[in-house]
Amino acid sequence: MSESIDAIRGQQTIEPILTGLAGLSVKFDANDIARNKSFFGNGRMQVKVQVLVSGLDNDGNIMHIPAQVMDSIQLVHYSTGKTLRDGWVASTEQGRFTLETQTPLSAREVDEDDVGNDSVHPQVRTFWVSSSSAGTAQIGARLSLNGVRIVSNGTTLSSVHDSSVTLEAQKPETYSIGLFDWFQTRRGNEEPRNRIWNYYLGLFPQGQQIRLVDWIVDGVAPGDDHVFAGGNKLNELKTNYMEATLVRRERSVITTYLPYFGKHYDYTFTADAISTREMGYRITVNDRDGYLTVVQALSEYSKDAEKYKTGNVLHFRAIDQYGTEHKLAIRTNFYERNLYLERG
Repeated sequence: MSESIDAIRGQQTIEPILTGLAGLSVKFDANDIARNKSFFGNGRMQVKVQVLVSGLDNDGNIMHIPAQVMDSIQLVHYSTGKTLRDGWVASTEQGRFTLETQTPLSAREVDEDDVGNDSVHPQVRTFWVSSSSAGTAQIGARLSLNGVRIVSNGTTLSSVHDSSVTLEAQKPETYSIGLFDWFQTRRGNEEPRNRIWNYYLGLFPQGQQIRLVDWIVDGVAPGDDHVFAGGNKLNELKTNYMEATLVRRERSVITTYLPYFGKHYDYTFTADAISTREMGYRITVNDRDGYLTVVQALSEYSKDAEKYKTGNVLHFRAIDQYGTEHKLAIRTNFYERNLYLERG
């Protein structure tokens, strides 16, 4: 009797074996019926592509797919079954610049962690696809099952699954300098003979705003502000000290220090107008949606420090909300105490 019970228990603990696939499909989203999408081929913009898989056991029942099989899933070029190449890249990490999928509110998106009932919700592996150049790619999926490579183009012996999506990477837009908005506003309430200006840079092609979200300057680390022009003891008209800073978009406040409260006769009779006192100013920045901020701090006094003058033309790349770079430049005119936007 006990032997019979042990035999029954042994049978009950036998794990089902994955022998085939009930489904293998490639979609932009689990509930998305679209088969084509366009985006910018700038190497940053991404499109979400999901691979949905359902497994079968020996008896033809839907079963959970082991992690090693899910981990073997790759996106491939549909026609060849080879991994993405020629500038096309599939990542499991979502970046900052993604093409949003519009999903009906009534639809329920399948998540990779949603594997409770495989017969209702296939298991999902999500990728983020980008391209570094313009072109079109038909994208399928490939996985390994029991030592056999299965591709979603219906060509492999063990698979009749035929599924893909098509992505068109468009050439990034280039805009004339006249479509960029560049203007300045005065901070106000500075000490006498101190002036602080915020310059704002925006982009408005055809009257519609494209938000600027970041910038790149060669040699400047991500996250760092960049003081690109300035000087002390400049001996310019109403300017002896200047500091011009390109501010990171994530910043909301920066602090700068200007010399102030110099002796009147120093200012009148000496070119440098040196002051030993400084005032710290907290400056609100990035207070206009979709604009980058440059802060220019000026004083008619010099700091009690060495003489210097640096910066003429700053070359940088502004990055828009789609991840496209725009080559621009800021020219500093010390005599006019002004900053001019130019094509980079």
